[in-house]
This record gives sequence, structure tokens and C-alpha cells, in this order.
Amino acid sequence: NYLSSVLIQELFLTWDHDDLSQRAKAARILVVVLCKHEFDARYQKPEDKLYIAQLYFPLIGQILDEMPVFYNLNAAEKREVLIVILQIVRNLDDASAVKAWQQSIARTRLFFKLLEECLVHFEHRKPADGMLIGSSSRNPVGDAPTSPKYSDKLSPAINNYLSEASRQEVRIWRTACTNYFINCLIALLQPQGTPENGYLWQRVNSQLSSPSQPYSLREALAQAQSSRIGASAQALRESLHPILRQKLELWEENLSAAVSLQVLEISEKFSAMAASHSIATDYGKLDCLSSIIMSFFSRNQPLVFWKAFLPVFNNVFDLHGATLMARENDRFLKQVAFHLLRLAVFRNDNIRKRAVIGLQILVRVGPLAFLRLMSVGMLLLSNLTSIISSFLQSSFYFMQTARLRVMLTITLSELMSDMQVTQMKSDGTLEESGEARRLRKSLEEMADEVKSSGLLKECGLPEDALLGTPENFKENRWSWSDVKSLSGSLLLALDASLEHALLGSVMSMDRYAAAESFYKLAMAFAPVPDLHIMWLLHLCDAHQEMQSWAEAAQCAVAVAGVVMQALVARNDGVWSKDHVTALRKICPMVSSEITSEASAAEVEGYGASKLTVDSAVKYLQLANKLFSQAELYHFCASILELVIPVYKSRRAYGQLAKCHTLLTNIYESILEQESSPIPFTDATYYRVGFYGERFGKLDRKEYVYREPRDVRLGDIMEKLSHIYESRMDGNHTLHIIPDSRQVKAEELQPGVCYLQITAVDPVMEDEDLGSRRERIFSLSTGTVRARVFDRFLFDTPFTKNGKTQGGLEDQWKRRTVLQTEGSFPALVNRLLVIKSESLEFSPVENAIGMIETRTAALRNELEEPRSSEGDQLPRLQSLQRILQGSVAVQVNSGVLSVCTAFLSGEPATRLRSQELQQLIAALLEFMAVCKRAIRVHFRLIGEEDQDFHTQLVNGFQSLTAELSHYIPAILSEL
Repeated sequence: NYLSSVLIQELFLTWDHDDLSQRAKAARILVVVLCKHEFDARYQKPEDKLYIAQLYFPLIGQILDEMPVFYNLNAAEKREVLIVILQIVRNLDDASAVKAWQQSIARTRLFFKLLEECLVHFEHRKPADGMLIGSSSRNPVGDAPTSPKYSDKLSPAINNYLSEASRQEVRIWRTACTNYFINCLIALLQPQGTPENGYLWQRVNSQLSSPSQPYSLREALAQAQSSRIGASAQALRESLHPILRQKLELWEENLSAAVSLQVLEISEKFSAMAASHSIATDYGKLDCLSSIIMSFFSRNQPLVFWKAFLPVFNNVFDLHGATLMARENDRFLKQVAFHLLRLAVFRNDNIRKRAVIGLQILVRVGPLAFLRLMSVGMLLLSNLTSIISSFLQSSFYFMQTARLRVMLTITLSELMSDMQVTQMKSDGTLEESGEARRLRKSLEEMADEVKSSGLLKECGLPEDALLGTPENFKENRWSWSDVKSLSGSLLLALDASLEHALLGSVMSMDRYAAAESFYKLAMAFAPVPDLHIMWLLHLCDAHQEMQSWAEAAQCAVAVAGVVMQALVARNDGVWSKDHVTALRKICPMVSSEITSEASAAEVEGYGASKLTVDSAVKYLQLANKLFSQAELYHFCASILELVIPVYKSRRAYGQLAKCHTLLTNIYESILEQESSPIPFTDATYYRVGFYGERFGKLDRKEYVYREPRDVRLGDIMEKLSHIYESRMDGNHTLHIIPDSRQVKAEELQPGVCYLQITAVDPVMEDEDLGSRRERIFSLSTGTVRARVFDRFLFDTPFTKNGKTQGGLEDQWKRRTVLQTEGSFPALVNRLLVIKSESLEFSPVENAIGMIETRTAALRNELEEPRSSEGDQLPRLQSLQRILQGSVAVQVNSGVLSVCTAFLSGEPATRLRSQELQQLIAALLEFMAVCKRAIRVHFRLIGEEDQDFHTQLVNGFQSLTAELSHYIPAILSEL
């Protein structure tokens, strides 16, 4: 012992050598000395082991002081040093071990860095591993990385450490693990020169039938190396007999388990000491514990480790759960959340179902149960009842559902990029993958109240386990509605991600579906502002590529709304709830409720703190630019009124001057639109019905499309035909229904997919939909209003005998009013029709409506002021156009045809008295307004219009004479 101590001291001095290579050589010699002494067979008694461990304990401190030397070692040499450290710490008593953590916080962190190095250098991975990484359908056999090249030498130090860990029990592989080390492993490879024992080795060795194969695994490896077969680790493995290769795999796996279990025991001792505040560590964050637990989760671990892990884990979080669940440890929570959702994807149904229970208990108990269930999902033991039941007695650390929703949404988003959402079918098309189906099933079962009791029972829990009241709480906080809401939110994100992936190459052709896909992603990930904004900006870019300026502007407004909501929620900015309300008038998608969900999204890498006033102003200015391109100037004015308060609060007078200059230009543009004789139209609208199984989710649904104002009916027919013809297979064809009649889907021809496209008109808020008047003027009169529409109508002529067209006396009209899911302009180009109503007008009502329409158009011109000059004179050009269409001789046959159809012969006898009086009253009023309009026209014209005025007078007199045959009283009235 004395000679060893002298040699060790000399080697310590060499560790201070300037030459790193000399220091590394000293470390290697030191390992040889320690291995010779530490594993000497003479020191087998516990008191001897404790004495040796205490003798060499200063070595750990020396290594912590010389970490650069350690990092300069190669991988094999690092493993030699680490195994010696583990053996020393293993044989120490608690009083001696705690000295390593009592000097300083920095030194304690270095100690746990060494433990993390242990997990890294002794991690064992094998193809198609059954626990954390290899069991996904995404990882085929052979793709998983193999173990490091530490087993090609089977060093005596590692070999002795492993054999001692397994010496006391050789048949533990078949039973539950109750101790961290002694009762965890099967009989393993013994030191060189000693017999190999253990029932498994005997069974393996009996299968070695080839006399050319060496009996010992060590001999086989040495033989391969000497013959240069093992030029690489993979070649070395492949040179072994299959039985020896299996033996090597088992040796490596057991070594990895022994090291992980040793680190786990050290971590538990540290946790107990930290609870008594008797060591030097960061008590505000406990980063040593959180980092080592994260290393456990991120490394591949054998099942035997997880069996021992759970009791330790419970104890750690009983002592430090509140600290580990603080916002400072969000990365820790994210790591565990990711693994729990990952378990919900596993093929192993036992693990997947435990993940479902884990999600339910996550809502019930919070992060404490959440982290515990992470391991329960991996545990296939019969004693699950007592373990999981203990979770339900823990205190809540996670009270806000909003923060839970944010955390799971973030981890689900990251999981989507890690898992395979789609798979290829035999016909070359994409379908939902098995991973996505299993995740969907898990999320659905999470919210299934009926199946919950069965799942709990299957997992060994009492059926009312979720309904118990935790300690320290007076009432039960479990709510199935909260669970269903959370599950629905996650399913929405999964569906949106799946639909986006299934579109694939179709996105470049079908821009409508692409925009909807981005929209659904934005809505699904709305709980996380960063993700919400990211998808809204993708949608904004897609609209700009299509030159859908109004829709792109709405996306920019929505982004500004997200930022403004966050600022108002934390009282950080110049805006208030009134400003949010004003923004909602532009973009109704902006939520009217100011919630704390944005602040709940303060997770590492995802933070509402990045949402600033400047970013909101940036997107408001972008929206203003895009609305200007769409010529929707009334929206521009509203947006600038939201920007001005920011510049006022900052006294940015230059920016204020620019804003007011822009406002002047905007109001002049609005004035120009109002005074134009040609009614301003910002867009055209079309109703599109889908009928046919090949349309998938669109089958038997109706949408209203918003298109640029220059897109005509033939244009959109051609565009949609091009999009959907490419989706037809050999068994289906596409057909366009040429009219707007009511479609009976059950009467359509099978194997044919139908599109029905109809031009529709937007409905003003105060418009009387039951009016029989024609709608040729309703959107062109009055001032330019905020053009936000969610109702649309179209008229369909029909006759009772089945023909579309007939004479005036037989012509009926059906008016269909459509209600959309949301209003235009929207974040997408099309909106689903959620309600459809129809009104029918008789032939005489149609005739009366036609006459009343012309009367109203004339009266509007007589009463509308000339806005450009501010006087009360009607607009001459518009008046001339309407008069010419009303009383000119060549066009007055319309009014006369009404009289012929309804006021003479048999049709007149079929009219009710009330209908007859309404028709005559409408004709008399029409002629009276025409007479007044002609008089006004005379006062407005100059010499150049005298001939035209004479034609109008002659036409009016001729029309009066003709009408007097049907209505004699008209002469006295006029």
C-alpha cells in the first residue's frame, strides 16, 4: 500500500506536466496501478474495499482538477479511467462520498460531468433495440448506431468491475430487480484465466460446435486481431462465430447496464444530500440532477435499468419536484414530454397504452406524474399498481392547462419532424403511416372517458384512480372536458401536419389546398405564438405568389394581432383591448379574449418575449401595403390609425408626418372610388359544389371562392378543371354542371365527379333578402363600405313544367342565400358553406321586382349628390344611361311585355286582386319617376344633348300611350 501511494503521488505530479502527451501517459500508468490494487483478489472483504476506496478517493479530486488531461485521452483510455472512478465511488460509504460535493458548486458540476461521460462512453446500442430508439418503424434493422469500440480488448479493469457487479446472483435476469447492482445482471465474462460460469454462458458455450472456434471470447478477439481480421470494429464483430457475437453483445449490454445503475445510485445519494442542504450545488435549479436525468432519457438503456430507475426517480421528485419543474428547467420538461409522446407511437401496445394513461395523469397530477409515467410506459412488470398509484398522491406542480397545452404542442411539433407521417402505397400515392395512426389512436384514447377505466385496469390501476383528490388540495381538479380539449388540440395539430404531408407535389398545382393546409397548421399550432406566426407567414408568402393581395394582407394583420394580444396581456405596449377590438373588425380571426396563453409559451426556444411593439408595427405596415395593392383603402385607414399611437408615444414626429400623408392619399382614393360612375368591385365570388368520391373530404361540400375582379366564370371553370382532372384515375371522369339548379347527389352517375360552379353576389349587412327586386344596383350605390362579406346569393330561373326558361307569365325564380364559415376577405381564398336557404318568387313577383328595380335605380340617381363638388346635382352621365334603358323607344318593350303578360287575356284573370294592385302601382310609380328624371335631365344638359333629350321625351310619350291601353288611369296620373 505504501509503495502504491508513493507511485500514485509521483504520477499526480506528472499530471501537472506542460506536455499533454506526458500527462496522458501518466494517466495510463496510474490506471494500471489502480487496477492492480483495486481488483486484487486479496481485498474481497467489505472493510478492505472501503479502505482501498478511501485510499484512492483523492484520485477523483485530482482528475476533476485536471479535466483537460482527461479530455485528451482517447475513448478506450477514458473508459479505463471512468471505470476506476466508478469502482472507487461504489465502495465508499456515504460520509466519504459526500466530500466530493462539499467543496464548490463548480466542482460538483465537474463531478456530474464525469458521470455523464460514463453514460456516453458505456452506452450500448443494438439494431432494432426494443426500448427507446430502435423500435420505431422509421428505424429498420441495421440502421441504429452500434456500440463504441470499447469491447474489442475486454480490458481487465472493465472485466473485473462487471464480474464483481454480477458475482452474487447468476439467475436474476428472469426476476424483478430490487437492488441497483447486485441483483441486476446474469453471470458475466470473468477475469482472464478464471473459469467462465453462469447458466447462460454454459448454454451458449454448449452451442459452439466448430472445433476451429476458440472457447473463450477473449481468445477469439485476440486471434482476430493478430490475424488483422479486425481492421475495424464492424469487421471484428463479423469475424466472430454467431454464438460468440451474441455473447459479445450480451457482455456489452450488461456492462452498459452496470454503469448506468452505478450512476443512478450515485445520483440518488446526491439527491438525498441535496435535500438536507449539506452539499455545494445550485439549489435554485439543481442542474446536476436535471442534466443527469436528461442523460438517462436521451441514452439508450436496457430494460433492467428502467426497472431500477423508477423508485429512484420517485424519490428524487418527492424531494425536488417543485424545483425541477420550475420555468428554469423547461428544457428538462421538454425532453421528458418528447419521450412520452414518443411512447404513444410505439408498436408495442402495452407501452403505448401506458403512454395514454401517462397523458391522462399528466393532466391530473402535472409534471411530477408526467415524468414518472415516462418510465412506467417502459415498464413491463406486474407491480405497476403500487408504483403508479403513488403518483396520484403527489402534489400538483402544473396547475395551468394553458401551459400544459403549450408544452405538449411544442413537443408534438418537434416529434412530427422526427417521425414518418406518411408512407407510399402500391399505386404510388401517399397514405397515413403506422406511426401517425398509433399516435392518433393514443390521443383519442386519452380523451375517451368510456375506455379510460378499462385502460387503467389493464395497467393495474384502480378504475377511479384519476378521480382521487391529491394531498394538499381540498377539491378534485380532474376534468374530462379539459382532457378532451387538450386531446382535441393535439389531434388538430396531428391532422394538419398529416394533411400537409399528404398534399406533397399537389401543392404546386392546387394553390387553394396549399393555402388551406398552411392555414390549418397555423390554427393547430396557435397555442405557441412562434409556431403560429411561422405558419401564418408561410401562408402570407403563398398568397403573394398567387397575387391574392387581400388574403396576404389578412395574414399580416393576423400576425400583428398575435403580437398585439401578447403585449396587451402583459400590459407591455401602447395598445389596449379597444385596439384589439378595432383590429378584429379588419381580421375577425384575431381573438377577442386577452389570455395568458402567450405568456405560458415562454419555453426555451419559444417565447412570447420575442413579440415586441416594433414587430407588430412591422406587420401592420406590411398589411397596409398589401391592402393598398388590393385597393381596399378603407382597411388601410384603419391600420394606420393603429400605428399612429405608437409614434405618438415615442414622439416620432417624422413617422407621424408620413402616416398622415399616407392617410390623406388613402382618403382621396376612397373618395375617387365613391365618385366613380362605374361601381367599384374589389373581387368576384363563385360558389363551387363538389360531388364525387374522388374528391375525398370535399365530396358533397360547397365552398365560396373569392377571385380577383377580372376573373370571369369561364376562367374559374378552366382553372378548377385543370386542378381536379389531374386527380381523376381511369375509373373516374370530371364533369362540369353548366347551371345552378339544385343537385341531387344520389341521382348522379357513378364513376363521374361533378363540379357545379355558379357566380354569386355578396350580401350587404342591411340588405333585405326577401325583396323581389333584381340586384343589379345594390352594391353600386351609396358610399364605399367595409367590404366584409359572409353571406352570398344567386338567383336561379325555373318553370313549374321543368324547363329553365319560359314566358314572363310562367317564369319563376329561386333565390339561394349562402352563409360561409367566416367572412371575406379571409386568410384563405375559399370558405366552406355552412348554411343554405332558398326563397321562391312567382312570375308576377318577378315582374313587379323588375319594375321596382328600375324605379329604385332612377330615384337613387336623382337623390345622390355629386360628391366631388359637394352640391346636390345628380350625375348626368349615370342619369342618361339609366333613362335610355328605361324610356327609349327601342328598349321600352320590357315594361310593355309585362303589361301584355299579366294585364291582358287569361293571365290577368289568374292574378289575385292584391297582386294586380301591386303591379299597377309599380308601373305608375315607375312612369312618375321617369317623368321627374326627364325634367331634371333637361335642367342639366347643354346644347349638345338637346337631340338626346328629345328622343327621351318622345320615348316617354310613346310608352305612356301604350300603357294607357292596359291602365287607363295612367293618363290622368301623369
